[in-house]
Amino acid sequence: MKLGNWAKVIRHWIWVAPLVLGVVFVGSGAYMVIEGQNAKNEVRDAIVAENIITTEDASIPNVQVNSAATAKAQADVIEEHTLALTGGLTYSELDRDDPLRETALTAANLRTSLNLAVMGFEVSNLVIGLGAFMIVIGATFVVFMAPAVYYSAAVANHYNELIKKEEKERPVGGTAPQVT
Repeated sequence: MKLGNWAKVIRHWIWVAPLVLGVVFVGSGAYMVIEGQNAKNEVRDAIVAENIITTEDASIPNVQVNSAATAKAQADVIEEHTLALTGGLTYSELDRDDPLRETALTAANLRTSLNLAVMGFEVSNLVIGLGAFMIVIGATFVVFMAPAVYYSAAVANHYNELIKKEEKERPVGGTAPQVT
């Protein structure tokens, strides 16, 4: 095949590239949404298994901790109670022989666990959101880009046919007639 023939073949089939890329994006996005939801469910199941109920003075009172909001509310209350008990001092600020140091350490561990659950919920939400975005991008490629590339290739082919037709109709060896 001559170079011109390869160009024709490529021009004719180039629309397949955005179609395939779009399908890959949709598939990858769906995978991310599913895995993000699975991660979110895993975090929720782990925190629910602990059977933690928010305290009465939490911003979300007397409910089971099963979401980022309830975990954050309980972590904040634990911090508030611990600081009130220790006079505003954290675990690392208390003297080594202070009897409240063990309470502060337990509170820090509980807050860390709850904040880790918050982070797990938020990261899984991020993965779900990115997956949804990838699905939209992929669908855009399939619905808009592939047809646009296909039709632009058809227009280019038609343009080439018009040029060839003009070249055949042009007089050989002479110049085109002058219009006055």
